[in-house]
Amino acid sequence: MLKKNFLKALGLSVALATPAAHALSLDWSGGYRFEWTEIDRPSLGSPTERKAYGTNYLYLSPTVIAADGVNVVSRFDILNSSAYPNSQLGEIWGLNTNTAGASNSSPATSTNQGSTNVRVSQLYLTVNQEYGALVVGRAPFEFGLGMTYNAGKGLFDHWYDTRDIVGYKIVVGDWFFMPSLGRKQSTGYGQGGSISTMGLHLQYENAENKTILGVYQETSKGVKEALGYQTPDQVEAIGGAGATVGESMNVQRTNVVFGRGFDSFGFKLEAGFQSGETGVLTAGGDSVSLNGFGVALEFEVPAKESKWDYRVRAGMATGEDGGSSGFGGYAFNQNYDVAMLLFNHRLGMKDFLNTNAYRSNPNLTVGNSADDEYVSNAIYLAPSVNYAWSERVDLRNTLVYAQLMQTQNSSVDSTKDLGLEWDIDVVYKHSDKIQWVNQVGLLFPGEAWKNGSGADGNLDNGFTFGFASKAAISF
Repeated sequence: MLKKNFLKALGLSVALATPAAHALSLDWSGGYRFEWTEIDRPSLGSPTERKAYGTNYLYLSPTVIAADGVNVVSRFDILNSSAYPNSQLGEIWGLNTNTAGASNSSPATSTNQGSTNVRVSQLYLTVNQEYGALVVGRAPFEFGLGMTYNAGKGLFDHWYDTRDIVGYKIVVGDWFFMPSLGRKQSTGYGQGGSISTMGLHLQYENAENKTILGVYQETSKGVKEALGYQTPDQVEAIGGAGATVGESMNVQRTNVVFGRGFDSFGFKLEAGFQSGETGVLTAGGDSVSLNGFGVALEFEVPAKESKWDYRVRAGMATGEDGGSSGFGGYAFNQNYDVAMLLFNHRLGMKDFLNTNAYRSNPNLTVGNSADDEYVSNAIYLAPSVNYAWSERVDLRNTLVYAQLMQTQNSSVDSTKDLGLEWDIDVVYKHSDKIQWVNQVGLLFPGEAWKNGSGADGNLDNGFTFGFASKAAISF
């Protein structure tokens, strides 16, 4: 009798659970990447501080489909970088993380490479409806060309932007409008220790006439206890020698994008502007405000029936002149790569691009860092030509010329010439989701790299080159 009742209860449980199980499904996506990079002389002088490293990385993104239009999306980063934890750079090839006191703790005698933690970088809910969509959680964010906001969706993107937000996207024809509220920082469960954001995104997209027109405005406010500037160098790069964090932050950022495509060519233009108060005080007690901006232009001539296609990228980002209580610098997103070496890897013997203001790890140097440089304090022009060697192999050549906006040395004879770089890429495309890229970058530095200050007024600017081989699989 007991056995029969147990079987009935089991059957009823299965019957009740079956509809729920059928209502749920799990969809997986992800990507794997391996890269090797060598740069002969990133210091442009002596010591050379030569770099040679590999990275290995995998991410998995499961999506729980709870019902029609109701999804829970997450992302797990496997073998993520210990030096850049909030990135998708990947861990250093050969890094041994065994700790002292553990079995086989010496790298020379260990039998394995140790282990690293799996990191969760995204988790958010989407509810899609006929005329809109709700987003709640830690979600990726991108706008325009990815000049300022970049979700890192490219095969070889090493960085990403995410937001803890609640937003609702309202769609009307080719237009959409998305207001959002978010938190960049909460110091705890209590109220008052936070950095909050309010964003407004308005955009028009038409696939038929290949037109995009959009604007994104974001206001960030935070109390001084929550700002979390990481190093004295970072604070002084914003406010000068002796600067401190002494006020709350109130920053406004606005980006606009416009693009149009035609049969014979297409272009996109994005501009970004920032203003407001940083929360940093100069040594004299003055509040440091923001007043920087940047512009990026991309112009393309597609191949069509030819094996040749052409592309021109041009842009500029303001730099800090050090002459007032306002910080005039602007930095592009680190995913926005113009060249293999310039604005991608740290170069030279000084912070010529004024990018210490955006760094948080004081232990990384020119010779011991990944491709963590920014487009900042510079103007550049980068024409490129691509030749379809075969159905699967492309040969790409890019020339990049750049100048500083503001020099390190304020004397009238200081030059702004950053030099010329020639990049050669061989791209093997097994499919749209599998690529192997080999790159050679040749940099002929200009006189601007010599412009130190004081006793450092005559630095080295020697020729350098780099090589990279990288493969990526997405699924």
